[in-house]
Amino acid sequence: MWVAAVQVNDLDRAIAFYRDLLGFPVRLEAKRFGWIELGPPEPLCKIGLSLVRGTPPDRREPHPTGIVLDVDDMDAFVKRLKAAHVHITREPTRSPWGGLVADFLDPDGNELEVVYDPDHYHRDELS
Repeated sequence: MWVAAVQVNDLDRAIAFYRDLLGFPVRLEAKRFGWIELGPPEPLCKIGLSLVRGTPPDRREPHPTGIVLDVDDMDAFVKRLKAAHVHITREPTRSPWGGLVADFLDPDGNELEVVYDPDHYHRDELS
């Protein structure tokens, strides 16, 4: 996978959220085309910010993106989001597989998930 794109209404506001708050470096900045890519270097997947031109999408309800972030410290991450007044749609919750999961919204109502799962790569494969 190359990039997972999310629709945004304001590129500068979205860059401030994804770069400054979440810590993703900008890899490609093509504002004149309404496109920004943030995240790790190639070949890893990045987040693409796609500017919506014209009527913005109806975001009365959260828009799931399918983007899942991994953190080393769930408490510190959620605390940073709350300090920035980010809307948390699911507080950190213990999952059946043992890790913690939380969901939150970007400024455009795109929902992202974050997990804390230190045993992810050590867990036996399910048969």
